[in-house]
Amino acid sequence: MKKIIDEYPVGTLFDEEEIEAVRQVLKSGVALTRGPDVDLFEKEFAAYCHAKHAVAVSSCGAALRFATQVLHLQPKDEVICQANAFWVTIVHLLERNIAIKCADIDADSLNIDPEKIESLITPRTKAIYVVHHGGNPADMKPIREIANDHDLTVVEDTAHAVGGEYKGKKIGNDSEIACFSFSALKNLCTLGEGGMFITNNDEYAEMARGLRTNYPYGKRIKRSVSNLGEYPKPKSPAFMHAGDAWDYDWIEVEEVGSTYRMSTPQAAVGRVQLKKLDNFIAIRDQIAKRYNETIDSISGLRKVKILPKCKHPWHLFTFFLNHKTGINRNEFVRHMENEHNVRLVIRFWPIHLGGIMRMRGHNIGECPVCEHIWFKEQLALPISPQMQDWEIETIMNGLHETMKTLSKTK
Repeated sequence: MKKIIDEYPVGTLFDEEEIEAVRQVLKSGVALTRGPDVDLFEKEFAAYCHAKHAVAVSSCGAALRFATQVLHLQPKDEVICQANAFWVTIVHLLERNIAIKCADIDADSLNIDPEKIESLITPRTKAIYVVHHGGNPADMKPIREIANDHDLTVVEDTAHAVGGEYKGKKIGNDSEIACFSFSALKNLCTLGEGGMFITNNDEYAEMARGLRTNYPYGKRIKRSVSNLGEYPKPKSPAFMHAGDAWDYDWIEVEEVGSTYRMSTPQAAVGRVQLKKLDNFIAIRDQIAKRYNETIDSISGLRKVKILPKCKHPWHLFTFFLNHKTGINRNEFVRHMENEHNVRLVIRFWPIHLGGIMRMRGHNIGECPVCEHIWFKEQLALPISPQMQDWEIETIMNGLHETMKTLSKTK
């Protein structure tokens, strides 16, 4: 049985450096959740992005949850999110019963179409959620202009975009809030899970650091006495883990954190991976160039559009089958797997058509561009710095043969 060419289970490369980093942490005796590598990784990642603050967390989902919390989004508030966002982009919004307005996408870049945003804004709108699809930088300038005009916050789901650049600046550089992922398939991986909350806002950063360690936020007042009933406050109450119970009375709790920390071994690996990231992206870029040259040579296929002065880090390699060829997209996928042993995984399902979103009133026809592209044209190829040359050649030859064969049978 021939090997299926598929996504690699890890989107990066590990070697003895990462193993040694973990070994050093385990031998050092430092705290495995609050060791010095966490602070160092935050500083180094912030410097890489040219951002003011980086807060290491357990996942991109945790970072997105913090975005909702630092903005104090409440039930009946509205946010705008692009139609092809990932489920994790919105799950924290659904939990708080926040209304989600789905904006259609640009058919060539797969990113949110800035021209589809303004008509969705109401007095209840608080934020615009932007996903850099596959790592392809979204057109942030007009999006930020719209946000500024309406006093909205832009939250960037940058799960795919680590190492990407918009107009010559790293993704995250100018962000109010950017949420990165270091999970298994990403270009930088911190042992399977991990993320980073990036911001240039001091208050957001301070709050995120508290939220990742169970800290509550709200209104409290200083107590005039330090005893609780007949029990006086000890000179050193640290052993009690009492928090602020001796010194404050709470009036209102607005937000409550939980345990969303990145471990010290994860951060140590992240520091090693960060040094290698640009090289990993360069390998992906070389593969993408070969794919794109093949796509350019085949009538009926087209490349994803990348904006000028932008750098695509190629977390995903997406392209399109022109529906006017008459070739069925799903048949194309089946042929590539059955005849060439190449598995195509397509992301992401139109978020407004998910069962829970339909329950909330969303339906087919809401975002026609996204729906057309997803159901008829969107395709994707495996891409990884681990790929071998024979795999890349097999994929490129498979594209030629599949189009040739299906063109004859349509």
